[in-house]
Amino acid sequence: MTEEIKAMLLMCVFTPLLAITSATVNAIIAGFKWGLGNRIEEPNFPHWAIRLKKSHANLLENISIFIGIVLTAHVLSVHDTYTVIGAWGFVLARLLFPVVYTLGITFLYIRTLLYFSSLFALGIIVWRIFKSYPL
Repeated sequence: MTEEIKAMLLMCVFTPLLAITSATVNAIIAGFKWGLGNRIEEPNFPHWAIRLKKSHANLLENISIFIGIVLTAHVLSVHDTYTVIGAWGFVLARLLFPVVYTLGITFLYIRTLLYFSSLFALGIIVWRIFKSYPL
């Protein structure tokens, strides 16, 4: 198993764990009756709980792109130091993102830097794919 596939697998495990964490927090705050119901009306959640839920939604928007890029590189046998750095760079940025966002840390725009770092990491892998297989 390549390092890129390991990184992808870690993100595939982390994503539902983040969803479970957010759902559990919301159910504890709003009550399990609300959590098990249809949740038509949402109570006033604390800002950190809202940010936790949003960080999961943000990850869902990016995880499929990561999986697609990693699998493309894998199928094409594009694997080198740069693709490993790109894959693990994405993982590191995406693991830190929910922590920083949930805690509301805004120092030096760290949340935004983490987001763009994850995109840059994806770009590294895409660059290596196109370097190996020019259009």
